[in-house]
Amino acid sequence: MKMELIAGLIAVLVIASVMMFSGCVEEEKKMSVADIKADVLANAEETDTYKFDMAVTMKMLLSNETNSTEMTTLSNGRGVLDVADKKMKLNMNTSMESSETTEVPGPMEMEVYLINNTMYTKMDLGIPELPPQWTKMEMPEESWASQNQLEQQMELLDISEVELLADEELNGVDCYVLKIVPDMEKFWNSTMAAIMARSTQGLAPGMDLQKILKSMSTTEWIAKDTMYPMKTQMAVRLVVSSEDLAIPDMDEKFTMTADERVEMLFYDYNQPVLIELPEAAEAAAGLPVMPMLNQSAFNQTAITTE
Repeated sequence: MKMELIAGLIAVLVIASVMMFSGCVEEEKKMSVADIKADVLANAEETDTYKFDMAVTMKMLLSNETNSTEMTTLSNGRGVLDVADKKMKLNMNTSMESSETTEVPGPMEMEVYLINNTMYTKMDLGIPELPPQWTKMEMPEESWASQNQLEQQMELLDISEVELLADEELNGVDCYVLKIVPDMEKFWNSTMAAIMARSTQGLAPGMDLQKILKSMSTTEWIAKDTMYPMKTQMAVRLVVSSEDLAIPDMDEKFTMTADERVEMLFYDYNQPVLIELPEAAEAAAGLPVMPMLNQSAFNQTAITTE
């Protein structure tokens, strides 16, 4: 099996996977799901800044005709967004574990800034021969939405059926708890299609991208006093097979299953933030502009009917 292909698939799965939350008790009980949903969406429209923490666990099983390999990727990150000025900062660290005795990459650290439509990235692979350095890339205008974690959660909430679960307390704050059941076709068209198209472009042009997303469930915690999201938990299953890739001259059959768990905490809404680009990033070498897949052509290959 071509190991560079498998490494690419792992990166794609991490990226694609690679992000809601006073009165008296009697008044709270009268809040319907529709009321909660409307208030949260309205608040999101008025959000200029926020911060978030995220933890991602991805368990991958790679199976071929002779053996299976289990791998676990653990990622933790902290981000700041200035929506009004279109600025973002994200720090991430990632580690991998494998059931095989073969050596896996060591801990990796990444620092990312998105200023308007330019993305600046510094990645430390923990390899002395490859010291970390800054690169920059011009991004399409529409790519900003895919970096706005809160906006993605609001899109999901807007197109989903919502079930109100029992109230819970989170860090001393009373919360509504919402179970989100997305309309998968709408979710794919509005959010995942664009993300996966960018992530997989050039890796496997003939791959039916919608087919690999097998299931998704989401739970959101909404603060009762502010009607802002406080926490999101998401579970996603992705399955990719050698047949899905349709790569010429590849005889080996394999299947990769990825179960991803994501937890995000949102806080410090509309508080002053300072996002300053490091001087070294400003002087970074530029990479070619990231192309966007033609959406109409993408829909023809990605959206299938059962």
